[in-house]
Amino acid sequence: MSRWFRSEPMEYISFIVNEDAAHDCLADLGKMGVIQFTDLNPDLTPFQRRYVSYVKRCDELERKLRYFSNEIDKFELDLVSAGTIDNFVNSPSLVSGTTDATKRSGAQLLESMEAELEQYEGQLRELNNYSEKLTKEYNEKVELQEVLEKARRFFMTDAPRLAVSELTSGPRDTGNSAGLLESEIRPDLDMRFSSITGVVATEEKVRFERMVFRATRGNCYIRFAPIKQPITDPETGAMIEKSVFIIFYKSESIETKLKKICDAFSAHRYSLPDMDDSPSVDKMLTENAQELVDSRTVLLKNQDTRYRLCQLLAKHTERWTWIVLREKAVYHSLNMFKADVSGMLRGEGWVVSDCLDAVRDAVERAHSNMDLTMPSLVDHVPQPWPTPPTHFSTNKFTYGYQEFVNTYGIPRYREANPALFTAATFPFLFGVMYGDIGHGLFLFLSGLYLLWNEKANDNAKLGEMGEGMHSGRYMITMMGFFAVYAGMMYNDCFSLGINFFGSRFQFEGQDEGEVEEGDVAAQTGEYGSAES
Repeated sequence: MSRWFRSEPMEYISFIVNEDAAHDCLADLGKMGVIQFTDLNPDLTPFQRRYVSYVKRCDELERKLRYFSNEIDKFELDLVSAGTIDNFVNSPSLVSGTTDATKRSGAQLLESMEAELEQYEGQLRELNNYSEKLTKEYNEKVELQEVLEKARRFFMTDAPRLAVSELTSGPRDTGNSAGLLESEIRPDLDMRFSSITGVVATEEKVRFERMVFRATRGNCYIRFAPIKQPITDPETGAMIEKSVFIIFYKSESIETKLKKICDAFSAHRYSLPDMDDSPSVDKMLTENAQELVDSRTVLLKNQDTRYRLCQLLAKHTERWTWIVLREKAVYHSLNMFKADVSGMLRGEGWVVSDCLDAVRDAVERAHSNMDLTMPSLVDHVPQPWPTPPTHFSTNKFTYGYQEFVNTYGIPRYREANPALFTAATFPFLFGVMYGDIGHGLFLFLSGLYLLWNEKANDNAKLGEMGEGMHSGRYMITMMGFFAVYAGMMYNDCFSLGINFFGSRFQFEGQDEGEVEEGDVAAQTGEYGSAES
């Protein structure tokens, strides 16, 4: 606890390492987490740094991994956990000094990952392109099937009824005009209307109908019929409700306007055979239905292949992501080093004084494992500025309080740490504010539940809020405890007063309900006595 009161003493040191061993040196130092490097190239832009090409390669690998994650999420698959961070950084394949079978330098590791991820990305993109194409073809056949069925139903039921209603709803004249109508031939009754059929999104139906009415000035007849089964959008994969429409018109100029309106609303138009020719319509329906079954079979096969590939990727994506993040952090740190001599890199930074020997051993071990004749050098140098960085060593109990204090401000180097006092005062003051036996008990039990499942939650994916509660599990428990304690002092449970200890004051006649206004309560015992 005394070490937590003051930040760790720091020393400023300089590294001179071989360029070939620099990657392994920083990988080992990164596991220790006790050093902060100083940028020795402040005049260079990020694109002028020595290892910028490696950082760009890591960015490209991150893009591919994000693409894999998005595709895995489409199938609602969970990423297989890569274990804990400690086990990951200490795994044999990532630690320098292992056998030749498992040892890989940073460049070799990036090359192997690039080749592997490039292959998986190519396969997945090819399958997605096929899926989009097959989905589009399948949707066209589904829409054509619906258009044929809805149009035939309309011509068989609605069209004859409308024709009869037009014949019988005309003006009825008496006298000579009736004979004239009987003897006169009506060529307009034999005129056939042209039609456009297609499919439009149901949410666009009202706007589509209004636009058709305004563009043609009402000189057309339009009917809609909803498609019961939603249709998959080949680009986004979303399910879209669509409706079949059929428009009757009599002018070529109207036809041109209608086609432009259909294109503007992304409506798919389909050509229909003569609906009076029933055998031709039935043949087209049968052929399209067979093609529909074949398209669905191929589409399901493609979807199954994509699903199995995403299952394979889900087993490795998280580990690949950790490897890329680790390599990117190493090369970002190497960009702070300066190449004063050919083949050698020089870096400077602050290190915790107690860990200086461990840092020196790690640098020497990385050089010896690569059989490099040129020795490394770790030595003290003058401080570039008077104020070293602040570093506090925390454990699972003090971590939550330290993070809480850091949100307000980080103490200066070797300054008294307010988190030490916060660990005692904050839970108590919270209990004073939140004092309630019932509510505090819920908070206390929640903290105990988090402590009980501590080991399970350490390796679980809890989300942002869950991670925050897990980090502050000890703080939550103490807050609940002091809330119960203060609630007992307040005699308060779920905002209801409870008389635990009784009163040492009594009104005369209060048992008979004869207390009058202005009466003064008297003590039942002398102050300080056992009775009081």
